[in-house]
Amino acid sequence: MKKRILALLVCAAMVISMTACGGSSDKKAEKEEGGSKDGKTELTLLRLGDLTKAEPIFKPIVESFEQENPGVKVNFEAMAWAEATTKLKLLGAQGDLPDVTFTNIANGWDLASEGYLMDLSDMLASDETMSAELPQSVIDIATTEDGKMYWVPAATGAFGLWYNKDLYKQAGLDPETPPKTVEDMVSYAKTITEKTGVPGLGWGISATEDFANVVESFYSSYTGTDIWSDKDKCFTFEKDDKNRKLFAEALDELAAITNDYGITQANVIEYNPYAIRTLFRDGEVGMYLDGVWAVKELLDELNKGEESKFNTGLFPEGPAGSHPIMGCDGWAIPEACKNKDEAWKLIQHLMSSDNQTRHASQWGLLPILESEKGKEEFSGEYWNALVEQEQTVASRPKDKNVAMIEQAVADGAQAAATRKMSANEAIDYMIETVNSNYSD
Repeated sequence: MKKRILALLVCAAMVISMTACGGSSDKKAEKEEGGSKDGKTELTLLRLGDLTKAEPIFKPIVESFEQENPGVKVNFEAMAWAEATTKLKLLGAQGDLPDVTFTNIANGWDLASEGYLMDLSDMLASDETMSAELPQSVIDIATTEDGKMYWVPAATGAFGLWYNKDLYKQAGLDPETPPKTVEDMVSYAKTITEKTGVPGLGWGISATEDFANVVESFYSSYTGTDIWSDKDKCFTFEKDDKNRKLFAEALDELAAITNDYGITQANVIEYNPYAIRTLFRDGEVGMYLDGVWAVKELLDELNKGEESKFNTGLFPEGPAGSHPIMGCDGWAIPEACKNKDEAWKLIQHLMSSDNQTRHASQWGLLPILESEKGKEEFSGEYWNALVEQEQTVASRPKDKNVAMIEQAVADGAQAAATRKMSANEAIDYMIETVNSNYSD
């Protein structure tokens, strides 16, 4: 009897084990085939950022897509920025990137160089609506020199000038006329400092990616070209004496702003450029350089409409005009995606005017679609310069080594700004650092 009971228990255990293994195999097969047991095509949508912020924005977008496409189920996920660099590349190597993945510049070029992302340029070109909606300047920022686009731009922003109209009035400046050039910005800042006792320009030179982006914006406004050559894989000042000379002039101007004019708050080396927002918000500086990313943090004041004390102007012109860099993140489809057509339909849905407006207005992004620009969500006066700036932007390095390149720019420019190096020494440092650490 005992032997019979034991035999039955062994058989039962084997059945359970086989069932469990079969379930695991079924799930793996479903993932590999891009489907689920109920016969629906299953997609995963990933937005980088905080889930508590992302989910309320994207839940109704996903629901409306599923209603329009009853044969498709979309699983929405979010991933913290801090873990994205390591995790996205690991998922790419495993062939497990989500079907529609939001990527930023720092991760996107790396993933693309490894062959993990689809070239979406043909899909975009065949979509007449989306092609007409996206400004050419934005398309150019997201397109490589050989015409490839690995993500559809959805989250963009360029540097401009934020200023306090009340402090302008106190200083005798016209609050409707922001400075046009770098020289004008310095002059306005001197006047504000002298007349009000408030530092005229908020300034941060902490050696971060954000400071590198400010430096890149000065470079392009002085030279009229991007700081990095996608084709030659080197700085555009490395082999061009004119660009090098103009860059040295720009770095000397950064040093003068930091040390000579007496127009900034104290301890500028401790401030990331974006950390100036709180000083600006609290009336402790008259102007500073930032982009659309500041809107969500200044919204209480901006929502006062004509009574708001804040407004924006274009990035101050250098010898070549106003050409700040544009951040350009967006939606990608991995090469390993099993349902590329459905994934593209999801991107089309995300990029429809109402859905993109929901994303942009609630996240703090530029209204990049032509149909968005007259909408109530973007009707505040402060939007005018932010939107206009889209037409004259420059590009960050389109290279998988972008993080290393921009760190070299930040370190060298900080050394020049603090006069630990001359401008030309800082330029040589940038070139040598990148050449020593560059990997194909």
